[in-house]
Amino acid sequence: MDFYAIFLRGVNVGGVKVLMKDLVALLQDAGYTQVRTLLASGNVVLASEETDPARIKAAVEQALRERYGRDIPVIVQDVEQLERIVTGFPFESPDDGIQRHEYLVLTGSQKDAAAILAGAPETSSAERVARLGHAICWEVPRGESLKTPLAKHFAKVASGTVVTTRNMNTIRKIHLAMKSPKP
Repeated sequence: MDFYAIFLRGVNVGGVKVLMKDLVALLQDAGYTQVRTLLASGNVVLASEETDPARIKAAVEQALRERYGRDIPVIVQDVEQLERIVTGFPFESPDDGIQRHEYLVLTGSQKDAAAILAGAPETSSAERVARLGHAICWEVPRGESLKTPLAKHFAKVASGTVVTTRNMNTIRKIHLAMKSPKP
């Protein structure tokens, strides 16, 4: 049995509300076990006999489509993928008095991540960005995560590419949940 993190994109927008308790039931009915949500924002950890993340992605998206009548894209990560992200996140906040947030922009592929960064504007002097495989690591001053040119770029590309952004604290909690599953 392998564990996976499922990140729903666009949950609770566009007039469709996905309650986390309903999501758990939906995924259990689809045959997954040890299903639990974290932080009520479209983060799921589950166990599966299936070992191909692409097949899990397709099955979860199909179950969501059948239940909600619309496409809700997901990004699926296995334990090793999340481990590489958590251990490889490249930034440590400098001791300069500026409070910062660390984010992870998950994409569907390394090619998507590279294309998103290729079209990105220059970062402000207080923010940093780097690609880590299929993910984009981003550090931005607190309160600026919707205002900088880079933040606006991420929002714009989200309309045409499957991406989802999570705070690194959330990613670390999900990673820990995957490594410490509940029976």
